Amino acid sequence: MQEENNNMPPMRTPDEIRWDTLRPYLLDPRENYPEPYYMLEYNGVPFSTVGGLGAISGQKKNGKSFVLTQLMAAILGSNTCERTGQYLPGLKVPDRTIDYLGHPPKVLYCDTEMERLNSAKVLRRVHWLCDVDMNQPFPGDRFALLWLKNMPKDEGIKAYKKRYELIKLAIDAIQPDVVFIDGLRDLLSSINDEEQGTTILDELGSIAEERKMSIWCALHQNPKANSDGDDAKMRGWIGTELGNKVSDTLISIKSKTQNGVTFTVKQQDARGKDLDDFKFEITDDAGDLGIPRIITSGRNLNSKSKEGPIYDEPAQIREWIEQAKDQYEWPMDRKTIKATVFGEIGGVKNKDKQQADLQVAINLHYLEESTIKKNGYPMLQPSEDMPF
Repeated sequence: MQEENNNMPPMRTPDEIRWDTLRPYLLDPRENYPEPYYMLEYNGVPFSTVGGLGAISGQKKNGKSFVLTQLMAAILGSNTCERTGQYLPGLKVPDRTIDYLGHPPKVLYCDTEMERLNSAKVLRRVHWLCDVDMNQPFPGDRFALLWLKNMPKDEGIKAYKKRYELIKLAIDAIQPDVVFIDGLRDLLSSINDEEQGTTILDELGSIAEERKMSIWCALHQNPKANSDGDDAKMRGWIGTELGNKVSDTLISIKSKTQNGVTFTVKQQDARGKDLDDFKFEITDDAGDLGIPRIITSGRNLNSKSKEGPIYDEPAQIREWIEQAKDQYEWPMDRKTIKATVFGEIGGVKNKDKQQADLQVAINLHYLEESTIKKNGYPMLQPSEDMPF
């Protein structure tokens, strides 16, 4: 007769089994859930949740890679590089997030679409915007580019599967804080494959949450007759599901005017506060490399409007503020600063340009918030440690 096994665990009731399964997924009202951290902000509005997914979209050849360039440069050069602040005014990493990370953020860019030379240009544009030698590795190994357009065909694995495995391997090896995948479609056999798409998006979402990183995916919009519209949907089933999963969707719209070609970036979807639109142009400031520069911003920015005035050089703005320190009583509200510092001292009469100059001064910490408020809004004053 077989001896009774006294080491067997006691039987559990159905209720006990049910609650053991459910308990990890139930929110507790007694728990103090912290506010999320964001990898980026624009004009003080945060976006790109740490631990979440984001999407970049637009019609074909409408500037998506230039938008990615700006986001990457803002992350890598935020608060440390004057050139980044000059070319990308308002776009930066929140100070709170840098304190949370405990280190300067690292970026991994995975390109599945462009030729090798064009990918290398993205790499060098980011370096230039961060004032880093374009022919040397990024200091601290904070920036890596994984080129995945052409995959070997003799390794017994489909190219799209190989790309995805290499991206996960690079995440393990590099341990970035932000990953940009340009483009998501090349990780799938079909944009309408629901099983593959669900698996990849679920895995990317889990990786982002578990490793406390932001992951951005670029995907084309469905072609449409009105290429300047901002209501087009991302391609295929994967585009629909990506739109459901992400915290932010940015789209890039290309416009041709009498003044040349410009691009408008709009936030099509957001779980938090909406971002201002911003417009950028491509400059020849680094020769034929092509450097994006933000030139205007505003909620109702018209992508077909004429190019708005750009801001003055930061050194000039700083000089005007220095002159104003002794000429006016501080602190002042924003309207008064635009009228006096930029209008009277700087001779800037265009109100849009006054606003752009003011935003640059704030971004570069030439002006900081005062403890005094007027009509509920904080006043501004010159920073005590402004490097004059």
